[in-house]
Amino acid sequence: MAFLYRLTNRAAVGLAMLGTLGILLMVVHVTLDVLLRATFSISIPTTVELVTRYYLITLALLPLGWVEWRKGMITVEALEGMMSRRLIVISDVLVSVVSAVIYGVLTLATWDKAMEQYAIGSYVMSLNFPMPVWPTYFALPAAFALAAVVCVVRIPVLAKGGGAPLQHAR
Repeated sequence: MAFLYRLTNRAAVGLAMLGTLGILLMVVHVTLDVLLRATFSISIPTTVELVTRYYLITLALLPLGWVEWRKGMITVEALEGMMSRRLIVISDVLVSVVSAVIYGVLTLATWDKAMEQYAIGSYVMSLNFPMPVWPTYFALPAAFALAAVVCVVRIPVLAKGGGAPLQHAR
């Protein structure tokens, strides 16, 4: 089980790092575009498309598994003070199961869409340049699948009463 924890942790951190790289590339790209436009009246083609179709997708979705891993999602604990420890454990496990199912459904739905876009070679035109956008459709199922795996992997930890993030499993 420790191997599965390490593997899931590394995958979550890896996708989060890709999301971080996307942020850095976006900052450099937009800054360079603004500087070139202001100084030489030159605009980098496809800046808007790259920001909206690539950078923002990596920024928003790739770290999803990492956020789940660290238990960083929004939680409401209004009734926890009135619940027994056993009921809290049951609630945590149930939430993790429901989350895994929802992420699984989202994974399947977005995978079908990604395959459809791949099959047709989806692209957008920007200044007479056909920029492929089908690769970005695969970021969604990857992010949702990893989040589902994280939810499933943490069920045994939650069932034993461990509510802390799984980051200690190295």
